[in-house]
Amino acid sequence: MKHAMLSLTLLTVSACSIASAQTATSYDWTGIWHAHAGALPTDTLTLATDTGALGGTVVLDMVSHKGETPYVIASEPHVLMNLQADGSKLNFQVRMKRPSGSIVVASFTVTGTSSDKANIHCTSCGPDAPVVELVKGQ
Repeated sequence: MKHAMLSLTLLTVSACSIASAQTATSYDWTGIWHAHAGALPTDTLTLATDTGALGGTVVLDMVSHKGETPYVIASEPHVLMNLQADGSKLNFQVRMKRPSGSIVVASFTVTGTSSDKANIHCTSCGPDAPVVELVKGQ
């Protein structure tokens, strides 16, 4: 009887944990998300749940529009900090080193627009920060 109660308790706890995990991540963020500047592939957001929690990285590309064709002049990889997923909205921060050597923490919001598309925006990068479309890879 004790064994049956323990099994039932563990089953209930497991079911509640699974239900909580599904509710917290009702929008499927896991995968590789790519941005494009015209035909040029740029930023990449990679999200996974390998540790049991949603985590990931972002590679931010700096694009030059000087000349006829835009081109990437630098790529910066960053680990996502303070990642929070709430339905079709994802918020995170990255620690960035400026050319002057100063360190800033930039805040980003990613808003899902469909199951395989989202918009990413740096909410702390000033009024000219673009909103860029991300497409989830297959």
